[in-house]
Amino acid sequence: MNENKTSIKVPEAYLLLLEDIRLLLSDENNPNVTTIRQKEQIWDSLQKYGWTYPILTNKDGTLLDGEQRTDVCKQHGEYFAPVLRLPLTDVDRRMLRQILNKLRGKHNKELDSAEYLRIIEQGEKEPLKALLASVGERLPDDLDEHEFSVTIPATYEIIVECKDESHQKSIFEKLKSEGYKLRILTL
Repeated sequence: MNENKTSIKVPEAYLLLLEDIRLLLSDENNPNVTTIRQKEQIWDSLQKYGWTYPILTNKDGTLLDGEQRTDVCKQHGEYFAPVLRLPLTDVDRRMLRQILNKLRGKHNKELDSAEYLRIIEQGEKEPLKALLASVGERLPDDLDEHEFSVTIPATYEIIVECKDESHQKSIFEKLKSEGYKLRILTL
């Protein structure tokens, strides 16, 4: 069955979960970021081991775990993967994403803070603090000390992967001279 849809090995138990991943949705807020090299490693792992666990979404198909695997597969022309849809509210989807991201992955602290804020705004500040404490982290002071009714404005950003610090500096200076608003981000 899976030979017709994907070249990636799919365990028999997951065959009924195969879905077209082009139809899944991203909320564009995942704080777990991957480098180009990590994406290559994800692809190598999928080719070698196949789908060891499914992509997780809410019932509407909004991603909560597996966004990088989804992106990597689409980049390589693989459009079918096992998808487990869970009946979760938006805040539960975000909380579960935080749990799974804390177990693995590298995080952009600003995106993490923005995600924390969205969770807090949905009334789940104490469960979030408990989750963070369980993994040895704490809510940033600026989020813990205030009550929020703020909406984070949409920003459009680009990350440029540089080969070394001098390359990073030259790119920074060039873009700054062209009038771009910049900040250094080291992942």
